[in-house]
Amino acid sequence: MDKSPSYGQQMLQGRCQFCPAGWLWDAGQCYYFSSAKKSWEQSREECCSRGAQLVIIRANTTLAFLVRTANMEVFHVGLKRDGSRSDWKWLDGTPLKGLFPIRRSTSSFLACGRVSGLGLSGGLCGEALGWVCARSAATLQWLRSSPPAFFWGNTTYICAGL
Repeated sequence: MDKSPSYGQQMLQGRCQFCPAGWLWDAGQCYYFSSAKKSWEQSREECCSRGAQLVIIRANTTLAFLVRTANMEVFHVGLKRDGSRSDWKWLDGTPLKGLFPIRRSTSSFLACGRVSGLGLSGGLCGEALGWVCARSAATLQWLRSSPPAFFWGNTTYICAGL
């Protein structure tokens, strides 16, 4: 298994950000799009086991990145509704509110959020889908004017801006 990180993703004032192998970087966050398919609850546990959580969407740019990357696939996200009259809430307890439109595709009392190329929607929590985990990227900082190089596995990496 390739353990090298995705690297050189961003260089800002002597900073370089890294994600684990197999994760995608976007705006300081690392995202894991699973190829396996599981229920929403199992997906939440899978993210926890990776030191991450099901993705919580805070900005339109994040939603756009997820929609673009999901393409024709459908992935569980960290959004849930616990009853027919309750509001949609992210895993951290913040309400969905009117931040993003959500397509209503289920009459289920227990509904879980998902993202696809069509945007956010709700569906059955027990449905086996892929999932998206998110965690902060690791940041390497340096004080000298020249970018650092470091050794990982058998490869030397040099931080470089895009």
